[in-house]
Amino acid sequence: MSSKTGILIKQPVSILNKRLNVNFGSFFTALAKTAANAATANLGNVPENVIEMGAAIGLAKEPGEIAWLLIFRALTQAMAGLVDDSQDLFKQIDNHDIEIIVKHRLETCLQKLEDTELTIDQNFFNHPEELAIVAAVKTPFRQWLEDIVETPAQAEAISDRLPMEFVYALHNEWKQHSDKYAVLQNELNTPFVKAGEREKTWQRYSTWLQKQINERMFSEAFSLEQVYISPRAYYERKIEGNDDDDLESRLKDYYKQGQDYERIVVNLQDELQIWVDQADKNDAIRVISGGPGSGKSSFSKVFAATQAKKGKIKILFIPLHLFDPEDDLVNSVGKFINNLRDIPLPPNPLISENFVSQLLIIFDGLDELAMQGNIAEEIAQKFINEVERQVNSFNNSQTRLLVLISGRELVVQKNKSEFRKQKQILQILPYFVDEKEKRRHNYIDTQNLLKEDQREIWWCQYGKASGLGYPGLPEELDNGHLREITSQPLLNYLVALSFARGAVNFAKDSNLNEIYADLITAVYQRVWAKDNPIIKGVEEKDFVRILESIAVSAWHGGDVRITTIKEIENNCDSYILDRVFHVFKQDRKASLTRLLTAFYFRQNGVKGREETFEFTHKSFGEYLAAKRIVRELALIYKKLQANKEDPDDGWNKQEALVRWARLCGLTAMDQYIFNFIVDEIQLQQDKYQIDVAEWQQTMCDLISYMLKNEMPMEKLQLRTFQEANRQARNAEEALLFVLNACARVTQEISKIDRPSPEAFGNWISRLQRQRINFNGDISCLDCLSFLDLEDCVLILKDFFNANLQGANIQRANLQRANLEEANLQGANIQGANIQRANIQRANLETANLEEVNLKWAYLQNANLEGANLKWAELEGADLAYVSLQEANLEGANIQRANLNNAYLVEANLTEANLTEANLTDANLTDANLTDANLRGTILEGKV
Repeated sequence: MSSKTGILIKQPVSILNKRLNVNFGSFFTALAKTAANAATANLGNVPENVIEMGAAIGLAKEPGEIAWLLIFRALTQAMAGLVDDSQDLFKQIDNHDIEIIVKHRLETCLQKLEDTELTIDQNFFNHPEELAIVAAVKTPFRQWLEDIVETPAQAEAISDRLPMEFVYALHNEWKQHSDKYAVLQNELNTPFVKAGEREKTWQRYSTWLQKQINERMFSEAFSLEQVYISPRAYYERKIEGNDDDDLESRLKDYYKQGQDYERIVVNLQDELQIWVDQADKNDAIRVISGGPGSGKSSFSKVFAATQAKKGKIKILFIPLHLFDPEDDLVNSVGKFINNLRDIPLPPNPLISENFVSQLLIIFDGLDELAMQGNIAEEIAQKFINEVERQVNSFNNSQTRLLVLISGRELVVQKNKSEFRKQKQILQILPYFVDEKEKRRHNYIDTQNLLKEDQREIWWCQYGKASGLGYPGLPEELDNGHLREITSQPLLNYLVALSFARGAVNFAKDSNLNEIYADLITAVYQRVWAKDNPIIKGVEEKDFVRILESIAVSAWHGGDVRITTIKEIENNCDSYILDRVFHVFKQDRKASLTRLLTAFYFRQNGVKGREETFEFTHKSFGEYLAAKRIVRELALIYKKLQANKEDPDDGWNKQEALVRWARLCGLTAMDQYIFNFIVDEIQLQQDKYQIDVAEWQQTMCDLISYMLKNEMPMEKLQLRTFQEANRQARNAEEALLFVLNACARVTQEISKIDRPSPEAFGNWISRLQRQRINFNGDISCLDCLSFLDLEDCVLILKDFFNANLQGANIQRANLQRANLEEANLQGANIQGANIQRANIQRANLETANLEEVNLKWAYLQNANLEGANLKWAELEGADLAYVSLQEANLEGANIQRANLNNAYLVEANLTEANLTEANLTDANLTDANLTDANLRGTILEGKV
């Protein structure tokens, strides 16, 4: 290592002792002229044109001159890259104006920079972004950008990204011309020189990870890093005093479903940093859980970049939708590295010849491993088991491997039994948690983290980065449904886009789908409606229809995020495609590629032999797929009506079901798409005055036909019975989902004509999948609200956690059924037989249970506030801790029932038979016991 403390860098001189002619003014002029024509832009050679490498190296003799070339070439490449990435933000300016702008803004300032003497030392290679010239160049670069982009805020946002781009360009420049910079080896012990080739690759990859959060966020000028808010999270901790481990105690814990747990609030970054620093080989896996748009991937990228910058541990970031989860973990990591040639990934660190002392792998997107439904659950579980096996193997004697996994909450919950250690699952919290939620979920917040409304901080940062100048969250967005929406990072950002456009009327009951629709309109107007001769003429309706087809093709392919050109062609209306291709005057592949790049898509490797494209966020695909399904619902209604009027027109029910099976049979619908369907149907009613009740009746008619005749899968000519049966089940479940979505909007009962009393029970049994753990929900059970189940035979049915709100269950036979935690709010259960059923912790608020048979039923902790239990049969029922406030129990038979600690305030018990009932510690304040039979009743405690 040289004894010198640094190298004085200086511009190379020729043999005639004249300064090498490197003119920054010329560089910026060439850069702007090239970028101004986005259609033919090619910035790759601009730096070469300004500083010709061969000539420069030929003249450069001293280390200082070589260092000058390294730094200034990296700077020019960084600026060229930023301009190339920001072409869509450029204004239309002619070449003469460009030369004036460059001369006015840059000539004097940059000449001073060229004459400035700089010294570099070891710290430069550790933190090259701190070099004085980088900060100095930022100012003229920003000033120059201000005259060619739309707003000063965009110019500032782009120039703020320069330091990180410079670091990345520096690494690339050294890699491409390492032989040219060999002279520096004798002067400074640089990390580039000191490291072997493998270590150099890790350095480049580390820089790439840091660069990812410095890239543009969607179509904005600013980056994720410029508006990022560090999230809070919580982990569950069992409340002390409930440590019994016998079977009975564990069952009680299960039935109480979280009542024995408290939520410990933490700063997610700090919590995981402690975990990484401790590196306990017996606690080497962490899971980040959160809903769509909760910030899981953003946090994972920022955390990876942070650890890469610290340099204490090697980081490998793997998006799971690019990963093969079914192979051995070591082989799958190798495949991932080999398949992504455009990323400077290091050699597979899990094989012995590429050994690293300590590695953190971040797997992002557990829910995106493969197809949805049972297959996905099995693959996810196998993947988790494989990760655990390999972690245990690698950490046999010391901690070599840590793993951080992120995923949507549903798939994490379904695999919760695999993560039993405390703090192992960290659930991301929204930007804002109100006091009601804090009390409801028993948050323990010793650091007072939840006192801060992070929405205020985000809007302030967004206001600065975008130039819109928001001092905090706009007041009109902090009410009703919008409070919940703005608390979720992605949705909050989409609200910000729509709010700035002023196209959505934000009110308490604002519809989320309206915000997504406005986003699509904004993209169309920004990119497609401009006076661009290449794409002018593509109508917005065609643009939207193709996006919907893209989403459906991705959904059919098993991942609502990724699809191929071929799959899009198979799912899109050929007439619409032909209109778009005519506008582009290109072949199909080129036309669709151009369309995909206009929306929130990016290219993503290969599927089979086809190039794939992905939505930059999964929820865009889910929204568009839901929109397409609702469009099909409207079309089916229209065609069935036409067929009623003229049998030779439209579709009959069988033809409608064939269409439905083609759209909804390939892949099971999930809760996320369903939620978008509900909002889309609500929007159709509220904004476009669609009579949703007619759609609801259409779904009832189709289900009635299906129950009598089954799905016409023979029309699809599928190869095997197994595949026909699978697709039929998916399509049938989708019928129930969409029917329920309509009912949730109309709040009216869905009357299905059933061929027999047991027909619905048979159907729901077919749709139900086997529960694989206690935490998993059965999707179809959430879609039973407002159903007419009168006189249905439902003996021993599993309705655990089912949504039967507002349903008509009159005279239904539910003997020994499991209705635990079911929502029966407002349901009509008059005359039903629920003998010996399990109804603990169910919600029966305002339900009509007149003359219902609940003999020996188990209702512990159920909510029966305001319920009508007139003349109900409750003999021997377990009503301990049940809330019966203001319930009508007139004439009810409650003999020998357990009402221990029941809440009967203002309940009507007139003429009720309470013989030998247990009312220990029951609260009967203001209850009406007129003519009630209290013979042998146990009245102790606070009665």
